[in-house]
Amino acid sequence: MKYIVKRTSPASLEAYKATEGACYNDMPQNVKEDVRQSLVSEQGGICCYCGKRILPDYHSVIEHLYPKGLKQYSHLQLEYSNLLCSCDGGESNRTGKTKSEKRKFPSFCDDKKNNRVLNLTPLDPTCEEQFSYDEEGHIYGKTDAAQEAIDILGLDCSPLVDLRRAAINPYLELDLDNEGWNAEIEDLFQRHNDNFRSFCFVVIYYIRNFKMAV
Repeated sequence: MKYIVKRTSPASLEAYKATEGACYNDMPQNVKEDVRQSLVSEQGGICCYCGKRILPDYHSVIEHLYPKGLKQYSHLQLEYSNLLCSCDGGESNRTGKTKSEKRKFPSFCDDKKNNRVLNLTPLDPTCEEQFSYDEEGHIYGKTDAAQEAIDILGLDCSPLVDLRRAAINPYLELDLDNEGWNAEIEDLFQRHNDNFRSFCFVVIYYIRNFKMAV
């Protein structure tokens, strides 16, 4: 999970909110695409929860931090501050598969969260500090809220473990002094063509905790 700094709501969303009876399910497609594009851009092209690559028009979904399906949060369904962009949580891999085949593709992120509420979210500036990772790509919660988020979002499922391991692998045999590692970390903090690297926060954790000399 990477900290997300929210930007200004798209003008088209604000205009739609001002119309009588506006609700998320009736949102015009062009407004929805404006919102999705804005969310993907502010997140640097990575999923709000797991950090894998997402694109506005490919395997990404608009996520309601406080679920629109729960009555007590229905007033937040069009609030940009409550919207994030998630990967599809493996849903595309399960489409068209038999029930037994679907078991090979576990659900994660938005697809697994459903209407549950997280006590730790990507809008918390301390969220990145509350998780740790090992060299195999597994994720661990340092706090109860972080472990709860891992469980609710399925963040330690095998597809995500494999992707995190793949992100770490190029650094396993890399031998640099601390100055070199700090340069790598600084590069991982940066956007490239407006995008962060997939799982950049995982690689930063790995470098700091497994590669840098104390």
